[in-house]
Amino acid sequence: MSFFLAVVVAAVFVYAGVAKFATFNNWTFQARALGAPDPFVVLVPLAEIALAVLLVGRWWFTQTLIASFVLLIAFTVLLLVRLRDPERLPCSCFGATSERPMSWIDVGRNVILIALVIGAGLTQ
Repeated sequence: MSFFLAVVVAAVFVYAGVAKFATFNNWTFQARALGAPDPFVVLVPLAEIALAVLLVGRWWFTQTLIASFVLLIAFTVLLLVRLRDPERLPCSCFGATSERPMSWIDVGRNVILIALVIGAGLTQ
């Protein structure tokens, strides 16, 4: 069960990371508009892909689950902060493929992913 949950999270991370690189110019613009510092603009998609590889490979599995949990919490906090803005920018969660304004749906998706990470940790 643990591996299945980890693979689901890894698939989302790979999709998100690859989408950010595929639309890199738009992703960097949207990420900076959300307030992301320049180093994070490149590091986020790299981290997502690296975590996905580590999750599927089960290398340093507990540490990778913790890192995935922390990353998802950080994304969720950013969403919650930005949801208070009067103008809702695109989420950019999946690169520039996400052009709709961020919403509670994005928070809900992250809560589900966080639950999957916790489930993977509890069932290992």
